[in-house]
Amino acid sequence: MPIKIAMLILLLLLCNNSYAQQPEPALNAVAESQLEGHAANADNISEDDGHWQQLQGYTRRKIDLNTADAAALKSLGILSPVQIRQFLAYRQQMGKLVSIYELQAVPGWDEQLIRSILPYVRTGNDLEPRYTLKDYLKRGDHTLLFRYGRQLETSRGYQHTDSTSAHYLGSPDRLLLRYRYNFPRYMSWGVVMEKDAGEAFFRGGQGRGFDFYSIHLFVRQYKWIRALALGDFTVNMGQGLLNWQSLAFGKGAAVMQVKREGELLKPYASAGEYNFYRGAGVTVAQGKWEGTAFISSRMLDGSITENSGYHRSHTELAKRHTLGQYTIGGNVTVTGRDWRAGLNMIQHQFSQPVVKGTAPYQLFAFEGKTLTGVSADYEASWKGLHLFGEGAMSANGKTAWISGLLASVTANVDMVLLYRNYNRGYHSLYADAWGEFYKPVNENGVYTGISLKVNTHLKIDAYADQFRFPWLQYRSSAPGGGRDLLVALTYTPDKQTEIFLRYNYTVKQQDGKDDVSFFPPPVRVDRQSWRLQVKLDAKRGITVKNRVELSRRREEGKAQRGFLLFQELLYACTRWPLQLYVRYTMFAAGEAESMYTITSGMLYEYAVSRLSGEGRQYQCRMRWKMKNGLTCWIRYQRTVYGRVTSIGNGWDEVAGNRVGDLHCQLQYSF
Repeated sequence: MPIKIAMLILLLLLCNNSYAQQPEPALNAVAESQLEGHAANADNISEDDGHWQQLQGYTRRKIDLNTADAAALKSLGILSPVQIRQFLAYRQQMGKLVSIYELQAVPGWDEQLIRSILPYVRTGNDLEPRYTLKDYLKRGDHTLLFRYGRQLETSRGYQHTDSTSAHYLGSPDRLLLRYRYNFPRYMSWGVVMEKDAGEAFFRGGQGRGFDFYSIHLFVRQYKWIRALALGDFTVNMGQGLLNWQSLAFGKGAAVMQVKREGELLKPYASAGEYNFYRGAGVTVAQGKWEGTAFISSRMLDGSITENSGYHRSHTELAKRHTLGQYTIGGNVTVTGRDWRAGLNMIQHQFSQPVVKGTAPYQLFAFEGKTLTGVSADYEASWKGLHLFGEGAMSANGKTAWISGLLASVTANVDMVLLYRNYNRGYHSLYADAWGEFYKPVNENGVYTGISLKVNTHLKIDAYADQFRFPWLQYRSSAPGGGRDLLVALTYTPDKQTEIFLRYNYTVKQQDGKDDVSFFPPPVRVDRQSWRLQVKLDAKRGITVKNRVELSRRREEGKAQRGFLLFQELLYACTRWPLQLYVRYTMFAAGEAESMYTITSGMLYEYAVSRLSGEGRQYQCRMRWKMKNGLTCWIRYQRTVYGRVTSIGNGWDEVAGNRVGDLHCQLQYSF
């Protein structure tokens, strides 16, 4: 204990400012890069905001680091398995933490990591509480949220009056209403109601109300029940080869975050209308054994591959709830001191046969009325090494396999090696495993990454990924492959400044622009991008951020260049509970090139902008927190394009060269 006290005094003397005085948490440059990369691959940001809801819950009821187990630390979604193991080993050796400053003494933990978890954790001397069911019902927080959004320009879909056409049936307003009671890590219940832009709030003269409804009841850690889900919930198995429905990311500047981490059963309280189950699930635990079973019955919109959730026109409305999906599944897991192994099974039954497409790349896609899969996942730790993976097989005998190794080589060097091999005929419905493609099929590759802490101020992250597609793909009429390289430097000379520099180089193959051949010959596509971002926390609650990004895409000997520059200012008033935000963006990109930026717009929402062509964008936001638990956000955005007479296509086409939207949100917590 005297050694520990002396170490704590030394850390206190080295600190210039208290962590508690830092502004409320925001995305750092690495997290922004990760989210923007996800948007580029998926063309949008997932509507599942469950992860952000969970973190917000932890800001009110922080995780006690002196009693937290590995599962509680994993639920943050910030720490790697190696970092969790490093912390637990430190706590076992040194005893309970006396102060939050002591985290700086945990091997492998740097200041940037500590800052990212500080809003959600605390140190205390209390024993682990034993809550009763009565506590579950009374100790949580109630939250009522209302969000309204509207595109300010009118698109073609709202301008037609012919009832037989595919015009939009409703207004351009988007509405979201959510009530949730949440006692983090113990109990949650709530209801979600949503109407997308273009959908009718009232149809045929009858009050239908919102287009989408969701309700859930979720209980954790009650006697021998580890988790109980009723209503809407998500299932996350292994490394995502068989089933993964929570938010997950692929490649990005966070090079070590390659392992899928999450609770097997989680409550679903978001507005997305596809990626969840509706029914019941339960997880029971006895000693080192844990078992999970779930059942679901849902109606999908006509196809397992086209479920956008939009019901804006007669055509879209005709597909609503025309395909029944009945799902059963389960998991058995055994956990040892430094290892864990699990077996997973899932089966989907459809009300009518699913028919695959006729394109050549869809030759091995799933068709039929029954889709079954099994998998085994594992993880093991030894000293500074962490091995993990999953192997899966669908009913047709085709397999998918992923395995990775995380290594803490020294206190300042972490490395990762990941191998995946996904058969072209492997079938899975809600899979979301790590890879170049958006689902685990027709791909194999090797990924290596390194994270180097040069000193307390400079960190270098880099990865190299070599991948191959053994069969045809969309926009690729021949087997192909490529490689992806990234280097990122994060420099924090002091607590107020963050400088982020990133270089990314990718090489892929895709079909050329030959419209004559049935199989267009593949061409090589090279893309390079450079990003420099500087963030400065100035005095008196002012934060300034600037970014410059350049890109170059070369295809068939022709080069297209992209340019993006933004400047933003965030002001947190010290006298009133007011926060103001403005951003100005300039961009220029070729027709085959897009630039992505993400904005922390409102609570639980990260707005992504996909910018192409030439133009400029204006954004502003205001937040006002009232003493009675009511918080109000207002966000306005307008994008002005040059050299165009319309924006978008089809029913979403807008006449003119500018498009904007207005959003407001109210949240009442009690």
